[in-house]
Amino acid sequence: MEQSIVTTLVFGMIGIVCFLIFIAVKDKFVTVKLGGQTLTIKNGDGEKKVNWMEVESLSLMQFFYPPLYKLKVKGDNKVYWFNTENIFIMASGFIKDLSEMGDLIQKKKRELGI
Repeated sequence: MEQSIVTTLVFGMIGIVCFLIFIAVKDKFVTVKLGGQTLTIKNGDGEKKVNWMEVESLSLMQFFYPPLYKLKVKGDNKVYWFNTENIFIMASGFIKDLSEMGDLIQKKKRELGI
């Protein structure tokens, strides 16, 4: 392949766009520990304990590997993303989480109507 400034600029722009996307979403990824009454959200800033009753929405995001969940807490403008274990079924991009954590999430969503 011939080296040219146009090729370099195109790939450079793609790299810059990918870097900006990374900067925009890196703070959304957290580690979540689920308990019977509370969730513990761990991110770079520290740790936050949230009661299950304070959860506004909790949903599985389709088309992402491994299963990726989106968490929204009442009174908080942030949306958190976290993943579970690598135990799932994927068909045509749609994912069914089969992990223990996924089972607990589904159980709590049914109980609390989230």
